[in-house]
Order: sequence, then structure tokens, then C-alpha cells
Amino acid sequence: MEKTTFEIPKMDCPSEENLIRLKLDGISGTKNLDFDILNRKLTVFHTGQIDQIEKSILDLNLGGQKLTTEKQTEQNLQKT
Repeated sequence: MEKTTFEIPKMDCPSEENLIRLKLDGISGTKNLDFDILNRKLTVFHTGQIDQIEKSILDLNLGGQKLTTEKQTEQNLQKT
């Protein structure tokens, strides 16, 4: 599993969170979404390629930008 963090400057309330959830709903490989609205960050836990997830976030025109992608080990997953 991988963890990718996005900065989304225009995500400042639950309506943008809901919009993102709806957009990413159904993309295979997406396992969990962790929203930090206060800091305008989204962490996506996923398997496989991030390309479709990233394109969907960019298509929302909320200023989304991928910051990092890192592999998650079994030990790291238990901490989150």
C-alpha cells in the first residue's frame, strides 16, 4: 500500500471534502482518505498507480498538488 499526500489550497470546509470524496469514490485501489481541512491537506491510502487519483483531484480545480508518495509497511499502517 502507498500513502500520497496532496495540498489542496481551496479546500477550506466540509463541502470541498464531500466534493473530493464523491470524485474519488469508485476509483479502484483507493483504500482510505484522510482529510486535514485546517491545513488543507489530503492523504490518500491506495494500491497501484496514483495517476487516476491525481488527475481526479486536479480536475476539481481546487489548486490540488501532489506533495509526496511513500510506501506503507504493515508497521506504518498500524500507526495511522
